[in-house]
Amino acid sequence: MSKLLSNLPIEDLTPENDYIGIIEKGTLLKSFFLNNKHEYSKIKIFSIYGDWGSGKSTLMKYLQKELKGSFNTFFFESWEFESDNNLALSLLEFLVSKTDSKTDKLLKNGKNLLDGFSKAVTLKTPIANLNMSEVDKNINKESFLERKEQFKTDFRAWEDKITTKPKSPDYNIVFIDDLDRCEPENILNLLSAMKLFFTYGKKTVFLCGIDKKAIREAVKTKYGDVVKANEYLEKIFDISFSMPNTYSVYKLIKRCFPNKTEIKNNTLADYINKFFSEINFRNPRRVKKILNKYLIIERLKENSDLDYKLPNIIFNEKGTLFETYLTLYLLILKEFEPENFELLFNLSAKRVNYGLALKNSISDDSRYKNAYSTLEIYTKDEFLNAQFNKFMIKNNYNMLTIFSTFFTPTKVDNLQLAVFSNSNDFVKSFGLSKKSYEYYFSLFIFNNWKSIFEDLSNAEYSLSYYKKMISNLI
Repeated sequence: MSKLLSNLPIEDLTPENDYIGIIEKGTLLKSFFLNNKHEYSKIKIFSIYGDWGSGKSTLMKYLQKELKGSFNTFFFESWEFESDNNLALSLLEFLVSKTDSKTDKLLKNGKNLLDGFSKAVTLKTPIANLNMSEVDKNINKESFLERKEQFKTDFRAWEDKITTKPKSPDYNIVFIDDLDRCEPENILNLLSAMKLFFTYGKKTVFLCGIDKKAIREAVKTKYGDVVKANEYLEKIFDISFSMPNTYSVYKLIKRCFPNKTEIKNNTLADYINKFFSEINFRNPRRVKKILNKYLIIERLKENSDLDYKLPNIIFNEKGTLFETYLTLYLLILKEFEPENFELLFNLSAKRVNYGLALKNSISDDSRYKNAYSTLEIYTKDEFLNAQFNKFMIKNNYNMLTIFSTFFTPTKVDNLQLAVFSNSNDFVKSFGLSKKSYEYYFSLFIFNNWKSIFEDLSNAEYSLSYYKKMISNLI
């Protein structure tokens, strides 16, 4: 039985389970940090840019393990401290708590400084500045400047205490994770405080895992169009790295489907990998979530005493490839495009939306009527509620067109034709400004029609029943 996939960073990273390319990227970054210590008095804040779910945490955990011994390493998971409402102060307390040195003075003076700072920080330009009118309400200007100098002295004293012990590394590296899960205000206050205060140190560098989208939203939320997010990031971070943009989802899939049994000359893992690729479903974290739900269905099918109809996925030499694809697709749609899932197989809504789109693109009235009448033929509700093989055999219409129309997106920006008989016609005639999983699944049907048609004669349920089954199941 395959184990469910964890969303936590991979601890026991090996070439076999490294589906993101962490080891290769981590080896390069390890070399960089080890060989550039002479620069750390001036260059101190680094970032790793990557989308949500791209593996930033795994990479930083790998680096922490690899750099331990050469650096004093600290791993600050910022989201865990967000309830404190002052992440900069939480970071300071975290660093102190992980060392044995007496730092009462650093904590006391740091608290006074960072409390006042969190209420006063603003951005008038792409670099962090202080709103002095706010500072005056919390700390007088002279006292504030004195506290800055005191913090510099105290922080450097803390660095010296933990880097001059016998056999102690000469430098500290602090990993900042989970920023993209925090509130915009907290994200910006922490980054600004790091730039203004924590860089006073001479032996401590910071590496932040950053989702640029989260920072853009944070900057826009707080400062509107006054500050450009990219300029802000350039000012905060001295050097930035990026997550690998190519990764092997296949390695992830093979962990769930290790069985080498061949189905039509390929393994199930091969087919699912190809399917995910064709519908543009490659984000590792999303893939994990869907594979876990699929594995739950597998486990339910193992329970022979369960009196409940389950998807006809390939299992114990039964099931069909198409129904396996369909199950995965419905899980994806329900999880990540719930609005589209609700509209799926709503042929009445499709007739209305497509009719309006046809009207806007076809000015000739007779051509429009012909196109719309064709559309009405291919979107009959009775087809949807029949078993696949039955309505295919019973009707003399273009079988591919009928079947594909059930899956084409319900919403459309512009529509040139009412008939979709192949992928080229679909791409040319179906105008959609934002491509959805629905769109790519439609292309998948066109491109794999022959193998799908072979499976339909063995399909167990109607399309509408499949949707109901997935809705109730997970």
